[in-house]
Amino acid sequence: MHKLNTAFFRTAAIGLFLAATAALAHAQAQVVVKYSSWLPPTHWLNTTAVIPWMAEVEKATQGRVKIEMLPKTVGTAPTQFDVVRDGLADLGLIVTGYTPGRFELAEMGELPFLGEDPTIMSPAFDRVYRKHFASANEFRGVEVMSIFTIAPGHIFTSKKQIKTLDDLKGMKLRSASATGTRALTLLGAVPILKSSTEAFEMLSTGAIDGSLMLQETVKSTNSVGLLHYGLLVPGGLFNSSLAVIVNGDKWKAISPADQRAIMGVSGEALAAKIGRAYAAADQSSIDAMKEAKYVVERANPALTEGLRKAMSPIEDEWIAKAKKKGVADPAAALAEFRAAVQSR
Repeated sequence: MHKLNTAFFRTAAIGLFLAATAALAHAQAQVVVKYSSWLPPTHWLNTTAVIPWMAEVEKATQGRVKIEMLPKTVGTAPTQFDVVRDGLADLGLIVTGYTPGRFELAEMGELPFLGEDPTIMSPAFDRVYRKHFASANEFRGVEVMSIFTIAPGHIFTSKKQIKTLDDLKGMKLRSASATGTRALTLLGAVPILKSSTEAFEMLSTGAIDGSLMLQETVKSTNSVGLLHYGLLVPGGLFNSSLAVIVNGDKWKAISPADQRAIMGVSGEALAAKIGRAYAAADQSSIDAMKEAKYVVERANPALTEGLRKAMSPIEDEWIAKAKKKGVADPAAALAEFRAAVQSR
């Protein structure tokens, strides 16, 4: 009997040891990714796209990878790439245009007249960028979860409606990227490059006459009472490219199997989710502008053609920059993107 009891307790002890070891291994295997968001946690982009994606990552990896939002932003909106690359945070959302000249291939997503439907443009951009530009390694030091272009941008002003090209001359307008800055320069306006989070203060103090903005940004920056006129440009006067990135070392800490699981809910899938979120936010802002009695007009064919002609150098300049980065045929990549947008 004594021998049986000894054997029983030995077996039980081994079982408890193995269970504890397994639990410890599971705890050690979990990778926690810290997300620095320069947007408020309650911002619609977080609540409708990024946070649901975070949950999808945890589910896809069966809890082995968990993303947690930091209580405060690390750095500023323009410094998020460096913040993530340097490991001050593990995950971030970047607007590539906030650091002009750094992500020149991604500037394809900022070009004028790309299209109007972010639900199509966003995933198409991720696909085309990975196919044609990923090998250039613009995002060295981080892993790109998704890269996308969003809803088209237009011109919103506080004191007068834009009806002709001459109306733009000398106007101080906020720009969001190098491409937007170049567009305003070609149109004779005075560009001021600032992030969307800085737009409200500049508008409220009268430092600028208006801004290049997505329709959603008018509402999300609390600028509905500060801007009164909108000129909608068919295809967009500009656009923006954004990316969700993860620190390179943190990515390497995730097992290859879990990396594949994460990419299964990222890439085009995440871009499409964000595109849908932008489309909904645009509509919400349109409704708010209507309620505020905004004067919003679509550029007539003559004005649209004038804008196209004035800004025509932008596309050629981007193609030249892309060639210098080693892309053999950037015009073909742009044509492929436009074909994908127009085919839907």
